[in-house]
Amino acid sequence: MKNLISSLKLKINSAPLSTWFTVFVSLSVLFLVLMNLFAMRPVGWGDFMLTNAGLLLIAPVLVLQNVIGEVWGKKTALKVTLFAILCQIFIVILSEIAIILPTNNKEASSAWANVFGSQWRIVTASITAFAVGSVLNILVFAKIREKSQNKNGNFKWLYLIASFISTVIAQFIDSTLFMLLAFAPVGLPTFELPLKDIFTSIAVGTAVQLLLETTLVLAVAMHLAKYLKSRTTQADIENTNQNI
Repeated sequence: MKNLISSLKLKINSAPLSTWFTVFVSLSVLFLVLMNLFAMRPVGWGDFMLTNAGLLLIAPVLVLQNVIGEVWGKKTALKVTLFAILCQIFIVILSEIAIILPTNNKEASSAWANVFGSQWRIVTASITAFAVGSVLNILVFAKIREKSQNKNGNFKWLYLIASFISTVIAQFIDSTLFMLLAFAPVGLPTFELPLKDIFTSIAVGTAVQLLLETTLVLAVAMHLAKYLKSRTTQADIENTNQNI
């Protein structure tokens, strides 16, 4: 077991920066796809909806974006976000094609359609809100970090402050856009919610997101970004950026 752990540590420490970047991009896409699927699962009691299960996955997505933005720059982080969104749209299109294919099992086909085909409003709202919230998170994070640079370079606290403020703004916008676009009572033939439930969900979603994001930043993102920056050069970062 000790030899296995030592071998794993050696592989991690010797991994090139491009490998880390590939892992982060892959995880960002994976979490985005799962987040939009989980968003179709409301969370609440009785007729009272608090939030949706997609909240479980948006936190690690934003943490990954913060690390990418800190190490490789905001332009690269924006490209990764765009790629993840395009992958999600592609999956939704394929799901719709799968729905119209002939089947010999109507029960299974109906279940598939309920999950992947009858929630276009939710999926569209989720993608739109995530896109706007992610872009704001990246831009605000980068702007605050740029304005708060000092000669002493207090990395830890600058990172925490920038990450927290960018997350507050991004998550509030994300939750507001998603709930209004997905569930606002506008008379569409889809599942809709009273405005009081929508505003409750926005408040709960923002509060829970801040808790999750702050925990993950303290535990993972800040140290991971610092670790990557300590073992790379500007030439490595520019080389990775040129290849995407």
